Amino acid sequence: MAKRFENAGVVLGPVGGRSSALCRFAGHVNAERTATLAVVDAALAYAEEVEGLVDVRELLELWELAHLWGHPEVPNFERPQLSAVNTAVAGHLQSLLEQLAPEQLRELGVALSVSGEMVALALELVEEAAAGRREFQARTMAEYEAERRLDDDRVGDAVDVLLLEAPGDWPPLQRAALTLALVWDVADLIAYAAELSTVDVLPAPLLWQAPGADHICASSRLPVPGTDLLVWTKIDPAPFDSRPLWSQAARLGLWRWSLDWQRADGTPVLYTGGRAPSPAAARWRAEWATQNLLTDPYRAKSPCRAIH
Repeated sequence: MAKRFENAGVVLGPVGGRSSALCRFAGHVNAERTATLAVVDAALAYAEEVEGLVDVRELLELWELAHLWGHPEVPNFERPQLSAVNTAVAGHLQSLLEQLAPEQLRELGVALSVSGEMVALALELVEEAAAGRREFQARTMAEYEAERRLDDDRVGDAVDVLLLEAPGDWPPLQRAALTLALVWDVADLIAYAAELSTVDVLPAPLLWQAPGADHICASSRLPVPGTDLLVWTKIDPAPFDSRPLWSQAARLGLWRWSLDWQRADGTPVLYTGGRAPSPAAARWRAEWATQNLLTDPYRAKSPCRAIH
């Protein structure tokens, strides 16, 4: 029986090095420690065997986990529900990471460059789950903004405990917050594995022009069959304020990829595009988008209808 993530090996290589390659594809260039890769291995193994999954694309919902998992119920507000499969995966990740020693959590946080902002958000959620929703006492907008700033400072100081104290001395709420933030990050890795598993071959490679003195982006131009138009595929760095919680962690990057129609006069018309966590991921998405476009005669010969 074929494994659900078997197709991901076309990009990631043999199973033995799959977790390391997946972390690099997702932009985590320093995730090479044995303990970190063991956590990723265990997470992928569970997701690969979870019951009830019909289409691997369902796991792409895990990219939304930070909006859906770990949030206490709010009166008169109904949050979108995870599917049963993704609820099972998230629950398994939560249990898996809760079993790690504090030192292992710290190692995983450094390896995945966990964001200080996401840990702060997670801390607010675990505090709310433990003590109930905090009610501000402000009577005016100015008072509310002042109270909010004070609370942000308090949360920031609480998160700093993870940096100032030895892992074994972390208070329960801070440890729980770090665990929750890492659940979200590991879930992202599963979603990337699922994305790579949706196809069983590599896209047709493009002849990329590397960035140089006159252009900062990698790019490729291809003629559209049956027309005098060009498709211009580009990858360039996108603004991204990456602030890992730990200074030892690598700063994450973000890359923008796009496909433009290029008219005869040279003016571009955006066809499609997106963002990716690494140059490799941006190339993979851009090459698939280009291949899908050029193999669809209707879109390739009706550019105005393809714009969105």
